[in-house]
Amino acid sequence: MRIPTLLALALSLALATPSAAQLPERPRLPRGADANDWQAYFDRGEAMFGQNMNAAAYASFYWASRLDPTRAEPLMAMWATFFARDERTWIGYLEEDRQVMRRPAVIANDSLITRAYMRNPFVHRGLEVALLTRLGPRLRWDRAMTAFLSYGRGEFRDAAERFGSIVRSNPGRNVRFRHYRALSFVGAGQADSAAVEIQQLLTALRQRDEAAVAAYESKAMWEYALGRIYEVQGNRAEARDAFQRALVEDLAMYPAHAALARLEVQARNVEEALGHAATAVEAAPHDPVMHLEHGNALAAAGRHEAAAAAFRRATELEPYWAAPYLRLGAAHDDLGAREPALAAYRAYLERAPRRQANGIGIAERRIAELQQQD
Repeated sequence: MRIPTLLALALSLALATPSAAQLPERPRLPRGADANDWQAYFDRGEAMFGQNMNAAAYASFYWASRLDPTRAEPLMAMWATFFARDERTWIGYLEEDRQVMRRPAVIANDSLITRAYMRNPFVHRGLEVALLTRLGPRLRWDRAMTAFLSYGRGEFRDAAERFGSIVRSNPGRNVRFRHYRALSFVGAGQADSAAVEIQQLLTALRQRDEAAVAAYESKAMWEYALGRIYEVQGNRAEARDAFQRALVEDLAMYPAHAALARLEVQARNVEEALGHAATAVEAAPHDPVMHLEHGNALAAAGRHEAAAAAFRRATELEPYWAAPYLRLGAAHDDLGAREPALAAYRAYLERAPRRQANGIGIAERRIAELQQQD
């Protein structure tokens, strides 16, 4: 699959975002399910997707994305549900039919992939595999498709071996399958092997650039993906280098700025962190996650009033997301603003999923302590 460019994302975000009149109704969950948990809506969406109840599936995935905008899975699921509604469009998309590819709705839908990869370059693509299997005998079941099917079933080690065999059979022509092999390694919990595949993919792409075989291709997303692996592994130096290379490739790769801000906060380089976080917000002013990252950098720098403003903006952009309310409460706490802190902590508790036991405990404790100040 292609990874759409940031330009395509910028052109299609307005189309991809439903207007207030188009917002899908928030689904009801089974008794006992946590209505504040994105995973509960995502699981419901998967069940509906499997039953070809596409409108219900889309609504569930949409609300999962609202409850936690840091997650990539709901975005990929919304992308898949779009094609589940119209098999002819899906076939035309697979065949790269020009008329299909130029449709505004298809372009807008593709922006969801870009947004998903910005959140997690290794997001699982199981529903894409489900779409492919629905085509049955109409699909050409070659070695690559068989490997991708193994990946979709969660047979990650088998998929990695199959994709590896494809690459080895013709390393030059099949270099793109290193991406799929990296996805499989991540699924199998083998981050080191995934990093090797991305490194080798980058090396091959650079060699193509040097040989002038084709027009220059930005490698920003691959560098960003490599940086995310290193970041999760705690390898800050390698992660920083990869994120910086991503920005050399494409200054518009704002998630790399956000990632660098996180690393600089951890290293207590607050001025550098502030610079990267501010750039990320400037590049994506309507992304609540970037405002949360900016607020974290401001809080680390002791700029609590500005941090509170950043966290408040995150809540304005995504009022159903719990995380920024907890950070907003802490920022007001640091400012000695008792009533705003209480309001933010209470808002957090209204939205916090049960799995956030630590955050819930912090909010409840601070509410009790602040109420004792009466």
